[in-house]
Amino acid sequence: MTVTMANKLLPITVPTPFKVGPVNCFLIKGEVITLVDTGPRTAEAEEALVSQLREYGLSLEDVEQIVLTHHHPDHMGLAGQMSKAGKKVLGHWKNDRWLEMTDAFLEDHESFMKIIYSEAGVPEEYLKHVNDVEGYLSFADRTTCDVHLLDGDAVPGCSGWTVIETPGHAQSHISLYHESSGIMIAGDHLIKNISSNPILEPPYVKGADRPRPLLQQRDSYKKTLEIKPSFVYTGHGEPIDNIEDLIKERLIQQEARAKKVAMMIKEEPMTAFEVCQKLFPGIYKKEIGLTLSETIGQLDYLESEGVIARKKQQENILYTQRLGESYEEYEG
Repeated sequence: MTVTMANKLLPITVPTPFKVGPVNCFLIKGEVITLVDTGPRTAEAEEALVSQLREYGLSLEDVEQIVLTHHHPDHMGLAGQMSKAGKKVLGHWKNDRWLEMTDAFLEDHESFMKIIYSEAGVPEEYLKHVNDVEGYLSFADRTTCDVHLLDGDAVPGCSGWTVIETPGHAQSHISLYHESSGIMIAGDHLIKNISSNPILEPPYVKGADRPRPLLQQRDSYKKTLEIKPSFVYTGHGEPIDNIEDLIKERLIQQEARAKKVAMMIKEEPMTAFEVCQKLFPGIYKKEIGLTLSETIGQLDYLESEGVIARKKQQENILYTQRLGESYEEYEG
């Protein structure tokens, strides 16, 4: 990384109230002073942001625009407040329904999650968690994107930076890539010490099939391998300088977990919740949303590989061994 780029890309780390811990934001000093992600809407996050900007000789007023890597509140929570102060908000169009937080969308999200939980065979005692997203979104103000960014777009006011769509963890997820330096700002697409959850979301067109986030995540990993960034700044924790090794490790881990799930279903047909209980015995009760998303992601992957099939049994979806498939020979 050249000295010039080091002076133009400045890291900012702010606290969050979430288990994932502090979030990394980034200041790009291009033709336009640009903040990549904002942190959550908390007094502590705003104070840390203001303090670190001051260390760089800047103030919040100097920031002219915000680029969002995705719509989760630990990354976009302060965007509404900053938008009201005249900052432009840039991001993928799939951020909008989360930023706007209309009552209609929240109702649609709740209905979607109820169907997911019902089909997965989740017991009634966990159904209260279909509304968890509302508490999560309380760490963000309502706003919208002023400019939509798509794959291959140049980032306005930031010469050399382009947009890479990297869905999986979130449908709205983008990463930013600076080709001449090989630097990527990856948000939660890639994190050094933990694997980002592929999180279930409703489809963007009513009646359409729901997204398959783990399959998207695998495609985004492979896309990043093709780009070959030399240095990756992430949304949480330390940067990554051996991206090829990390991505290959992530893919192998996913395939190993899929093999484990396949062997479970070989023994007997199972619902997604039954798989979830076996796959995450220590944490599913506390993190039903995240663990169920991960489980359904594994089932989507196995189904796409032709290893398992689904069948409707009353309100539930039951996953079974696909006829003629040998689980012993399945290698992922």
